[in-house]
Amino acid sequence: MARPREFETDRALERAMGLFWDLGYEEASLARLLKAMKITRGSFYKAFKDKQAVYLSTLERYDKQVVGATVAFLGNPENGSGRERILNLFNKIAEVAENDGDRLGCFLCNAMADKAAQGGEIEQRLQAMTLRLETAFRNALQDSYGSGFSQAPDNWTEETARGLLALYFGMRVLGRAGLAARMARDCVSQAEQLIDTAVTANAAQDPAKG
Repeated sequence: MARPREFETDRALERAMGLFWDLGYEEASLARLLKAMKITRGSFYKAFKDKQAVYLSTLERYDKQVVGATVAFLGNPENGSGRERILNLFNKIAEVAENDGDRLGCFLCNAMADKAAQGGEIEQRLQAMTLRLETAFRNALQDSYGSGFSQAPDNWTEETARGLLALYFGMRVLGRAGLAARMARDCVSQAEQLIDTAVTANAAQDPAKG
C-alpha cells in the first residue's frame, strides 16, 4: 500500500509560485524551493521530477487562475460590449496600481523575461498563455463592432490585439517597477485610443456600414 503524500500539493505549489514570482527560475535554488514549499527533499522527489516540473506546474496554476479569469472576463458579454470589457480590464489594473502600486506585477511577464523562457517546454507554455490573452483581446475587438460587422479584417484585429496585449504587459511591468500608479491612467487612455482608432478606420471601409 502506497504511503500517503506528506504535504498538500496545492499549498506547496502556491508557495513555489510565490518564490519563482519573486526571484525567478534561476535564483530559486532547490534549497530555497524546499524551504518555501515547506517539504523535505524526499517528499519533493516523490511528487515532482525536478525543479522544472514544479515551475511548469506553477505556470499551469497561474494560467488557470489568472490568465483564465482574464480570458473569461474579456469573453463575457455580461461585462458589456467588447470595447467596454477591454477598457474595464485596463481600469481594474489601474485601480490596483493606484491603491497599492501593483508591486507584485505579473507572473507571466516575469517568466517571459527569465532565462528559463528561452526554448523548450517552458517557452512553449509561455507562448500558449500569451496567445490565449491575444485571442481574448482579438475576440473582444470583434465584438466591438456588434453583429453588423461580419467581415472584420484579420489584420486590424490582430494588430490592435497585440498593441493592447503590449499595453497590458507594460502596465504590469510598470507595477513591478513601482511606476504604475503614476502612469496607469495614461495606459488606459492609450488602450482607448487604440480601440477607437481601429474601429473608426475600419468601420469606414466596411460596406455593411455604408
